[in-house]
Amino acid sequence: MQADVRFKMPFNFAQVVIAAFGAMSLSVLAYFIARVIGASMEYSGGLFQNLDFIHIVRFTAPPILVLGFLTFLIGRAKPGFCRIAQVIGVAAVLASAVVQWFFAEDWGTALTVTLMHLVVAASWYVAVNYSNRKFNEIAELDGLRNSQRSA
Repeated sequence: MQADVRFKMPFNFAQVVIAAFGAMSLSVLAYFIARVIGASMEYSGGLFQNLDFIHIVRFTAPPILVLGFLTFLIGRAKPGFCRIAQVIGVAAVLASAVVQWFFAEDWGTALTVTLMHLVVAASWYVAVNYSNRKFNEIAELDGLRNSQRSA
């Protein structure tokens, strides 16, 4: 007889918060360094024409936090979803990084924004890593032991 074990949590949500604000901080740093060395941060098309500081903040931390929370909720029911979310998230961010080269006004802007995307991709991968696997396996074994005792 198999015990119905409910997974406690696929990962610690604190790692999502740390990754989100870490990615935002590194991206903001890259933005200011790029501005100092002469990158225009202007685009000829796409979502906006000029990349400002507030764009970096708005398009880095909130998406990681919201999507990380959704992955956390879905991952509680289906822990395998965390791996799928990792791969899809990284693929989407890397595809977006490639697109920057088509719309950026100068190579400094494209290189900087691509670097920001790489930081976000790495942060996302770490943020939704199914890191509580060992804890959940212990909980499952405890659940099996308890069900065998009561049977």
